[in-house]
Amino acid sequence: MNITIKNELDPLFEIFSLLLLCHTQNWKEELVSQLDDYGVNGRAFFEEELSIFEKYVDTFQKYRVTGREETALFEHVSYDTSLLILALAVEKRSCLEHPENLELQELRSLLAYFITDTGEHTRLPETAELPNLPDENALLDFMDTADVKDEEKWFVLNLLRKADYWLSCLFETVNANKKAYDKALEAVEKPLLRLLEQSSSCSDPEFLKIAGTCADAPLLRPTLAMPLIQIVLYKSGYFGLFTEALAANEASCRQSKDAVLRQLKALGDKSKLDILCALKDDHMYNLKLSEHLGLSPSTVSHHMNVLLGSGFITVEKKEGKVYYCLHREHISQFISALEHMLIS
Repeated sequence: MNITIKNELDPLFEIFSLLLLCHTQNWKEELVSQLDDYGVNGRAFFEEELSIFEKYVDTFQKYRVTGREETALFEHVSYDTSLLILALAVEKRSCLEHPENLELQELRSLLAYFITDTGEHTRLPETAELPNLPDENALLDFMDTADVKDEEKWFVLNLLRKADYWLSCLFETVNANKKAYDKALEAVEKPLLRLLEQSSSCSDPEFLKIAGTCADAPLLRPTLAMPLIQIVLYKSGYFGLFTEALAANEASCRQSKDAVLRQLKALGDKSKLDILCALKDDHMYNLKLSEHLGLSPSTVSHHMNVLLGSGFITVEKKEGKVYYCLHREHISQFISALEHMLIS
């Protein structure tokens, strides 16, 4: 696997994520709830492990500067749509200091590709292969078929119409908050250095496999602003500085009722169970699965994120496409744990 790990935070990713958190009401309670759903004691894990993260966010929020159109960019936007904006910003980071170089048609094409991408390919296509949306009619035709939630279609359409304007607003806001970011770094300098030393190389083999499968030669960086995330955005990927602590916590209670309940919850959804049954006989990529099950590609991707997190599936690359397959070893471990609880 041709993966590069750069053991330092990415200021663009960090500032974007911190701004997103600042516009999320009750972000701490949401995170605790998500941890509970994951199968660990969310409150205890937060208090024992994430005090540095809380100080990081609070310090940034204390010094942050409100930017042009910031509310529109960060409030009432779903996680999926925020990832679209983030992917666009990361891909065009070369324009961070010179937003006047942003090209509307290029940004539209990239954004349209991100919206329609089914996750089956391991690289961004060449410019000539990207969607072409030169005028209003093309934009409206695209939105008619785009897999976007109804409540967000107007925002996404506006994002496509003025992609250069919106990205310049985002870059302006990021640049305006570099001092706030520096203050946040200063506030957690010593514990952050220890964390970076401990995470000098990402040791999660499953994430490394996914990163190497989902992107050609990705550059991976740690993140504190999203401390529990593992994500690949085309050429770049990010792993939270507390994912290993979370994995260790989970491993210590792998046969606990909470951990098994989390996996049972995934199996309790018909679509997720249908996906696992479909993968029993053959590996499939996202679009083939969506056609086979009659689900939209984005819905399949959402279910896949849950199933990946539950350990029921894994990925492999074949002929330039990303295929999903059953993680039979983890499924057997889950069945053994359930058998141990109910029968042994």
